[in-house]
Amino acid sequence: MKLYFLRHGIAEDLAASDFDRALTKRGRRRVATSAKVMKRLSLEPVRIFSSPRLRARQTAEIIADALDMPVTISEAVNFGFDHGDLRRLTRKLDADDEVMFVGHNPDMSLLVSELTGLDLSMKKGGLARIDVLGRSVDEGELVWLIAPKVFDALGMAAKEAGKRDDALKATPAQKTPATSQPLHSLIQRRWSPVGFDRERDIDRATLLSILEAARWAASSSNLQPWRFIVAPRANEPEFQKILSILREGNQSWAQHAAVLMIAVTHKFRAPDVENRHASHDLGLAISQLVLQALDHNVYVHQMGGFYPDKAREVYDIPEDFEPFTAIALGYQTLNLDHLSESHREREGAPRQRQALIEMVFNGSWGQPADFLNESNR
Repeated sequence: MKLYFLRHGIAEDLAASDFDRALTKRGRRRVATSAKVMKRLSLEPVRIFSSPRLRARQTAEIIADALDMPVTISEAVNFGFDHGDLRRLTRKLDADDEVMFVGHNPDMSLLVSELTGLDLSMKKGGLARIDVLGRSVDEGELVWLIAPKVFDALGMAAKEAGKRDDALKATPAQKTPATSQPLHSLIQRRWSPVGFDRERDIDRATLLSILEAARWAASSSNLQPWRFIVAPRANEPEFQKILSILREGNQSWAQHAAVLMIAVTHKFRAPDVENRHASHDLGLAISQLVLQALDHNVYVHQMGGFYPDKAREVYDIPEDFEPFTAIALGYQTLNLDHLSESHREREGAPRQRQALIEMVFNGSWGQPADFLNESNR
């Protein structure tokens, strides 16, 4: 049998009645995080016994809601909860059942210590799992003791993992590549949609995060030749300026993006000394921008289909800078009613790439590298 002992979360200070002390906002928030972690750990108690005191009941209810399990209010788990109470509450359970008790200190710490033979102290919101042999609850083995701060850390990790999982699930199946080798999830998810959510803007903090990633790209001699002209959709005049620079075929879908950009690169290392790596370095900066955007679930579509001369004229771009690429950013949408039929077909087409043998050589030009195998062909 698996026994879970949970001390209630952080509660209000004692006022008129100890019985009616409720969880604080922080207490509720931490218990909610703990509940999500418990669900991810696949806890499945058949019963959750709770002390009748308000702070314990509220803790138990939050956990029960996350685990979809019932709560049983029991006076036995109130102050004075001991080994005899534990035996009475578990005597009708099966040997392979799981059961949880939500109560108070010092009872929780004393009972856990008595069962395990260890000197343990339960923090508010802490959870101990003790496994006992069969239906006997005379003694058991401590499997783990999770402190509230550990729950917080696990909750944050679970949240990030959940975001990545949800984002990967949201990527249409035809856009998830069949790769010959495992890839980082951001690279696996990257594609260039034309279907953007017209109702959702990119907030300032997210946009700054995306641009900061571009800022920290590598560059030849650290010249950092990249520049970006940026127009969020909320800035209507600026957004329309960049939209007017795009070729007509791109305007039809890019008008629904949340942000439009023109990526520009400085062509010279010094006066009259060309920087032949300028476009390469701009590409590195945009690549980092793309992946950072994806980490925020923002998709990026890069375009060669724009009018560089018009961009130079509209923004008075100096001659030693080259407008190189237009970029659209936004959140993906599965509602493609606002797109043309050709764009909807494009959105549904699978991604394709040349095989490694067509691009990775050694020995001589065009000769596939000798370390490639059949899976790369």
